[in-house]
Amino acid sequence: MKKIFAIITLLFLPITVLQAQTLAFNIEAPPELTVTVISDGVLDFGNLFQNQGNVQILLEDPQTEIISIEGEHNKDIRVTISPPTALQLDANNSLPYTLGAAYTNEGEDNKNQATQFSGNTVAFPIYDDEGGGPPPWAQGGKKGGGTPTAEAYLYIYGNITVGQVRAGTYTGTINIYVEYD
Repeated sequence: MKKIFAIITLLFLPITVLQAQTLAFNIEAPPELTVTVISDGVLDFGNLFQNQGNVQILLEDPQTEIISIEGEHNKDIRVTISPPTALQLDANNSLPYTLGAAYTNEGEDNKNQATQFSGNTVAFPIYDDEGGGPPPWAQGGKKGGGTPTAEAYLYIYGNITVGQVRAGTYTGTINIYVEYD
């Protein structure tokens, strides 16, 4: 009888579902660099429950956002990420989050080769010529002539902490600036 009462009581407790919690991207780069969002361009934590706690999108997860950066193979690039302080529902309701970012510059989209950012800005060669395998331009280049190009990959991921918050869609915009260093 106590079990039935407990189950019936749980059925009538209010459960607040938060709608999708997302971070969109705004990417700026000079025309000499080709920046392409390979995934959907929105870091989406999905529908969450009040007091759910820490919700993570790890580097290895399929929800991790992937951005390719193509440029001259022998140049360095600088990537600066300017995230919002929190995901916002409105001026009085926010969700704290921690942003993660990593890159790989060995010529292929491979999260296992990724180097994590320390801070919001990182500079690196667009192609790491110390990695294994032939460079991307060894077969005649990506553009079929002219200056050989290479691609680096940027990965965006993170976690949010869901506490006693008002239900709704919490959003934010991550500004990403890419330039030659």
